[in-house]
Amino acid sequence: MSVVVFWSLVGLLISALAYYLFALYAAWRFFQNGASDGDSLPPVSILKPLKGAAPDLYSNLASFCQLDCAVFQIVCGVRDPDDPAISIVKKLQHDFPQCDITLVIEPDVIGTNYKVSTLHHLMQQVKHDYVVITDSDVSVEPDYLSTIIPPLTSPEVGLVTCVYRAGVIQPFPALLESLMINTSFTTQVIVASQVEQPTYAFGATIALKRHSLEAIGGFAALRDYLADDYYLGFLIAQAGYKVRILPAVVETHPDAASLKDLFQHQLRWARTQRNCRPSGHLGTVVTYGTVWACIGLMCFWTSSALALLSSSVIGVRLLTATIMNVTFLRSRLPLAALILIPLTDIISFIIWCASLRGNTVQWQEYTFRVQKDGRMVRVG
Repeated sequence: MSVVVFWSLVGLLISALAYYLFALYAAWRFFQNGASDGDSLPPVSILKPLKGAAPDLYSNLASFCQLDCAVFQIVCGVRDPDDPAISIVKKLQHDFPQCDITLVIEPDVIGTNYKVSTLHHLMQQVKHDYVVITDSDVSVEPDYLSTIIPPLTSPEVGLVTCVYRAGVIQPFPALLESLMINTSFTTQVIVASQVEQPTYAFGATIALKRHSLEAIGGFAALRDYLADDYYLGFLIAQAGYKVRILPAVVETHPDAASLKDLFQHQLRWARTQRNCRPSGHLGTVVTYGTVWACIGLMCFWTSSALALLSSSVIGVRLLTATIMNVTFLRSRLPLAALILIPLTDIISFIIWCASLRGNTVQWQEYTFRVQKDGRMVRVG
């Protein structure tokens, strides 16, 4: 039995080593095709579904008011008439009178995905044919639209999305989640973009044409899906349009205040991935080289060959994660924080194991049961 375990570990360690090295090559290829800049842009409507007022909500929204685009509209929406985000949007309207900022307060829901319900209502206020959707915790640079919109003007492209980095240092759980995003999730996305045609999108940035959204039945088609961003890309690809992941990076600001928040958020994402892409989710087992290396060092410490291989895997993991974080993503996280990567890898592996069973997820204060077709039912 120990021989089987030994050689299984060797196989996993070699696979992890190959994955880490290929990830660097994939990132180099991915960012070689720099996003194109546009001299003149079509008018754009930006949709911001909101709930609650995180400490950096104002600064995140304000970054969208300073874009290098002649004509754009920002449509913010909440469900609760007492949502604290309302006062933030009103302050934004006061501080940026030159911007076309609309606030929509609509408590009616059209399905179990309340974010999609808000997007459905926001769409009624959209003035332009190019639509951008971003999460509330995203901040952008002034050239944001000139980076993501030009590729979308191609007739065959129906949706573009992009990778993202996280930039939160405190509290500690948010720092851990930032590291998970920067050194694991984004790496997986970049690797996948080089080996398959994408048919999915990420909520940090989704840009699409009005007619491609209408072709799938609008946001109402997504009203009961947990992974609304994934299925938005999937349905648009099914409608015959191309989906592109652009070599552009936006920044998100995770708000995990506790380890429990971190676990619930990551578990929801992991179970979502398992539901949408089961084979791909199982395949990520090879990315946990740090875990296999630790097991190898603990169980077969007398084997100098396995100890060398395990140490090499950990070293290459730290090196490639550092290059990805600093060179390609240009993260603002301190270099000293990267020493926590083995810890985040172990936490991610525990969450991955937990995601293999169960079909309930916690989304904010609500609990949902996810069905096999990706739709969710609220529990309680």
